[in-house]
Amino acid sequence: MKLNQILNHIKVSLTPSSRKTHSHKVEKIAYKIYQNRLLVKGEGDAEQDWHKAEQIVNNPLTLALFKCHQPFISIEKKFLEPFVDYLHRLALLEILGLLGNLSLLFGVIVFIAGEQDRRNAEVYQAWQVVTAAHNQAGSGGRKEALEFLNSEPRRIPWFWLTWDQESLDSLQAPKAYLKGVQLCYAKLANANLKEANLKEANLSEANLLGADLQQAYLWRANFKQTDLVGANLQQAYLWEADLWEANLHKANLKEADLWEANLHKTNLKETNLQQAYLLGANLTKADLSGANLKDALYSDETTSEAACQRIEGILFLINYPCPTMFPEGFDPKAAGMKLIKEMEDIPERYLLKFNTTG
Repeated sequence: MKLNQILNHIKVSLTPSSRKTHSHKVEKIAYKIYQNRLLVKGEGDAEQDWHKAEQIVNNPLTLALFKCHQPFISIEKKFLEPFVDYLHRLALLEILGLLGNLSLLFGVIVFIAGEQDRRNAEVYQAWQVVTAAHNQAGSGGRKEALEFLNSEPRRIPWFWLTWDQESLDSLQAPKAYLKGVQLCYAKLANANLKEANLKEANLSEANLLGADLQQAYLWRANFKQTDLVGANLQQAYLWEADLWEANLHKANLKEADLWEANLHKTNLKETNLQQAYLLGANLTKADLSGANLKDALYSDETTSEAACQRIEGILFLINYPCPTMFPEGFDPKAAGMKLIKEMEDIPERYLLKFNTTG
């Protein structure tokens, strides 16, 4: 009885209807496998899909796992893969950012490494300007170039540091137009500034040891505490120049025009002031020991207003009277100096025309 029931059950399972249902399940699973293959861009063909589907349908456990896995495939494609792709792009951006930072760092290193070369190029260019303007009557850019060479500009990127000023020793700038040039603390030893126009120039505390300033135009120039030891200032125009505490030891000031110049506390020891024009000059507390003052011109309370102004045909000088001021106890007559009282006492070379103050 039981054997008959089993045979009947087998017959029923093998009926066309059962086979049709089985084929439909395989087809359905094969289609899903095909869709999954498209989603993941996997390899295979329809025959392989059908074969896999039959294996899944014939194994109830595999079929159950397959059905459970289907929702996760969809989630993976819609959410997980875009998220993973985003992470990949984020990593790429970080890599690009790192490369950008490395490029910036490399650029900074290259910039810093070239700092000295840039400074050398600027210095070289400034010297080219100075050299090219040699023997020119005008500035030719020398004023700005010399100021740059003498400056201590900030170092980039080390803004708290400065470059050292360049030495201008033995500078060759005769007849140069350097009106108002700022060269305080400049190193100008043995410089050739003969006949140069240095009106209102600032040369305070500069080193002009042995410099040639013969016939230089130095009206109102600032020589405070400047080293002019052994300098040649013969026939230089030092009107109203400030030589306070300057060192003019053994300097040559023969026939120099020091009209109303400030020589207070100046070292004029063994200085040649022969025939120099010292009307209105301030020599109080100056060291005149061993100085040659023979025939140097001076003034006192008896000097006329016309002689003080020394300009023919016009009242110009504000300060009157204009006595030359000497150190206490100094006797100008005993030193061989000449007192100027009237205009006719002034030598022709010291008389000024109104249009010569330029």
